Amino acid sequence: MKSWLWVLLGFVLCFAMFWVSVFWVYGVETRHSNRTGIWWPERGRNLIPPDATDIRLQRDVLDHYACYSIDEKDLVAFLSQRFATDDGGFDVDFARVPVDEKIIGGRIGRLNFLITETTVLYACHASNGGMHRFYHDPATDKTFQSSAYW
Repeated sequence: MKSWLWVLLGFVLCFAMFWVSVFWVYGVETRHSNRTGIWWPERGRNLIPPDATDIRLQRDVLDHYACYSIDEKDLVAFLSQRFATDDGGFDVDFARVPVDEKIIGGRIGRLNFLITETTVLYACHASNGGMHRFYHDPATDKTFQSSAYW
């Protein structure tokens, strides 16, 4: 076989392996019983509350999506600690707002989270400019998280 065919075959195989790897890391939903089972780098893992259980995750290049179970008081405690400013100025209760009534009854995000009448939104901004949205349903203790970071 001619050498240029070997080069072409090698290129095609490398290209295919690259995209399979990207899909495996960024396009697959993973499930975890708790946060300790998440194999991601600390930067993404530490955005999941330590008390979260029954975790479903999808990762993208600069963000991730998660659904999990957590009591609202545990979620608020995590957000208050995780997103506090150096002077202690961030108050999570201030960020708790009802969801837009236009989306009630609909599903949001890549994990298809159902928005109910009791769902509330916690919108948090990280010091590096990242945006994190936590849609929490206190009636079911289910949370959908959309985190964008860099």
